[in-house]
Amino acid sequence: MIGPGDVISIQVWDHGDLNRNVEVSQEGDFTFPLIGKIHTSGLSVFELEKIITDKLNSGYLISPQVTITISEFKNQEVFLFGAVKKPGSYVIKGKTHILKLTTDAGGFEDESGMSATVIRPKSPLLKNKPITLEQAKENEMITIDLNQVTISSTDDKFYILPGDSIYINKMARFFVTGEVKKPGIYNWEKDLTIREAISIAGGATPRGSEERAWIVRRQDNEEKQITPDMGDIVLPDDIITVPKSYF
Repeated sequence: MIGPGDVISIQVWDHGDLNRNVEVSQEGDFTFPLIGKIHTSGLSVFELEKIITDKLNSGYLISPQVTITISEFKNQEVFLFGAVKKPGSYVIKGKTHILKLTTDAGGFEDESGMSATVIRPKSPLLKNKPITLEQAKENEMITIDLNQVTISSTDDKFYILPGDSIYINKMARFFVTGEVKKPGIYNWEKDLTIREAISIAGGATPRGSEERAWIVRRQDNEEKQITPDMGDIVLPDDIITVPKSYF
């Protein structure tokens, strides 16, 4: 696929005066002799060859043979963040399997939660810079469970496209503090209850009161203190505090 910023080499056989190296503008256009402006962003090399051949064949040349190659990719960049060993921008050629990309990035960090969020820009003008998670709702967003992916997985959602921003999510955690035997940070699991979370932290000390535990949870960009039931579900980043007993 051809996109803004790419440098393409156009060769018209037996017509050396028409051979050109051109850079595609940010609007996706370039100008070619005899034809004028051509819009190419989003076209494949084969499609562009056919367009130029048809236009040159329409009153200018007899049976022209046109060969196009991309000499420099500038739009084929993706942006990889999060729990990989070498986050950053990577140049890809066409769609690329997500496991190929993460391998090029040195593999996953130990803290990886083995899930990825892919943000795919809706506008070609957004393809040359990372898209933040705050901008995700304005673009296409794809969630991938990396535990279910192998290099032979062929579903389209496992392939990265130019301009994608990929976030390898860190393992979700929760915190237990106060009167428990093993206060600390623990790996979060789906459907984990408050009672189970306190049990993972060794249970309450003889001075602790599980039933009076509270949670500090971030909601709507602010921290709120919640008094839960023991059967309530723990959410990622919850801070569970077991206070001292009154007696």
